[in-house]
Amino acid sequence: MEEALCPKIGMEFQSEDEAYNFYNRYGLVVGFSVRKDYLNKDKDGVVTSRRYTCCKEGFKPQYEGDVKPKRTRAETKTGCEAKMGIILNRETMKYQVRDLVIEHNHTLHISEYAHMMRSQRKVSISQGAQAEIANDAGISLKQSHELMGKEAGGLGNIGYTRDDLKRYLRTKRERGLKYGETGAMLRYFEEQKLENPSFFHAEQLDCEEQITNIFWADASMLMDYTYFGDVITFDTTYKTNKEYRPLGVFVGFNQFRQLVIFGATLLYDETIESFKWVFGTFVEAVCGRHPKTIFTDQDAAMAAAISAVMPSTYHGLCTFHIRVNFMKHLGNYYKDGSNLPYRFGECMYEIEDENEFIMAWDAMLKEHKLETNEWLCGIYACRKKWAKCFMKGAWTAGMRSTQLSESLNASIKHYLKLDHNLVEFFKHFDRVVDEKRYNELKAEYHSRQKLPMLGLQQTPVLIQAACIYSSCMFVAFQNEYDESTTMVILDQKHTIMHVEYSVSHYDGGRARRLILNPITKDITCSCNLFEQEGILYSHALKVYDMVGTKFIPDQYVTKRWTKKARSGASVDCKGREISSDPSLSISHRYRLLAPEMVRLATRAAMSEAATKFEETKRQKN
Repeated sequence: MEEALCPKIGMEFQSEDEAYNFYNRYGLVVGFSVRKDYLNKDKDGVVTSRRYTCCKEGFKPQYEGDVKPKRTRAETKTGCEAKMGIILNRETMKYQVRDLVIEHNHTLHISEYAHMMRSQRKVSISQGAQAEIANDAGISLKQSHELMGKEAGGLGNIGYTRDDLKRYLRTKRERGLKYGETGAMLRYFEEQKLENPSFFHAEQLDCEEQITNIFWADASMLMDYTYFGDVITFDTTYKTNKEYRPLGVFVGFNQFRQLVIFGATLLYDETIESFKWVFGTFVEAVCGRHPKTIFTDQDAAMAAAISAVMPSTYHGLCTFHIRVNFMKHLGNYYKDGSNLPYRFGECMYEIEDENEFIMAWDAMLKEHKLETNEWLCGIYACRKKWAKCFMKGAWTAGMRSTQLSESLNASIKHYLKLDHNLVEFFKHFDRVVDEKRYNELKAEYHSRQKLPMLGLQQTPVLIQAACIYSSCMFVAFQNEYDESTTMVILDQKHTIMHVEYSVSHYDGGRARRLILNPITKDITCSCNLFEQEGILYSHALKVYDMVGTKFIPDQYVTKRWTKKARSGASVDCKGREISSDPSLSISHRYRLLAPEMVRLATRAAMSEAATKFEETKRQKN
């Protein structure tokens, strides 16, 4: 061992920490862990003396009770007397070694596992920051520890164990919660608001001033609602944490028919009053703009709250949940080959005439002797919320269920755990939101990178559709155009202002009645599919093709399905224009203004120099 690493009587140190670091480094080389023993301070709080010992100093206290504990820790202390004592020299204000014992009474550790010794283990600031980033990204503790080991050339080189990393992260979480979960949550909200003033949050208090319900929406969510908030779904089936508080998320889809999130809420309970508060707060956050349609599951409290808070919004029931409930209440009919499931599905998805629906429903109940079935009677009472024939006047954008919410729940389960505290919950929920937004970025990139595949290269209406529609909606439109080539005109009647057509598939099927205004190109179809989904269907395209209209009339181009769906400004509830990333906007404005600022500064400097030159010239004269 190098002479400089060995402690000696009379050695001096500038501080107590310097003395400890020296003795700890000596312990690493020799093979023992150092423990800080007693210290003495004067009345001013200055350390006057301190002793450092071997971790095996002393003995474990003997248990003196009548009954010994079932589990006891293994003995580690051997009464080792190795130590180094320092005393403050008042004249030099340095610490001198006055007490020193070198010999140990136990086996010393070898260098291969010296990093496991307690005094040698420490998570550095940079290592801690890396561990926090990994934890926020959802990387497990084990994987994070192994990754750092790979970077350092082995686990023995990183300077701490996995348990140390676990304690470090736990301590960070506890510090973050020093004001309690509620205080930490409010602090998180305020931090988000500082980053972007358009961030919206609200909390409902009970009579004891305790927070019950929570709602929040970031700037990007509010912007998304401006462009795509016409049809939304709301679902509370996912329970977030150990208290099993319901998580409610307002969801819709964008121009690529991908999931977008408009806001989220943590509920105390699922009562009418809680739902009223949530829906009212959501409407406040989006500047009072009610959605045209909202889909939910078959929850009576939710339905009552929607009718009270958003009376002008069409409330539809999720067909997926209805089929699940059908299986729950009438699942035995699947076992004996009964046609009841198919008759029920026909009423839900296929029948388009209300009178035909009533006749088919009555026949179904009579055939299977279910006239008194409580569940079927209940679902029939709200038929206007789920049967196709009663939804013709509702704008749905092609949505019939809350499966978007179910898809989001699957992602949430991947990112969230029941033992997450509130702050961790918000951080990991943000990861879910970021994932969905990144999916839209990828779709936008591919739509610009890949050219649409036109089935008929010289068809004007397809060329137009490829230019204006998003990639997925162009595919849907092209499919409808292909279908229109199989349609035939059965009949046409002319009036003063309109022409009435009867259109059907070439091999039969239901005939559609269409009315066309030849001047304005306005067209209506008995199927009402454009009014529901915002895209021209095959029946209308057949008529347009027959009358020589080779382009989609402007009134039938729905903006939310186009490439410019996100054009236009968006404002928050305070009237401020929303920016999804204010710092980026400031940076962009600076880049635009920088050349002009340089020109102005140069002009000012030249003007100042010219003025000084004139003054100098006058003084010389």
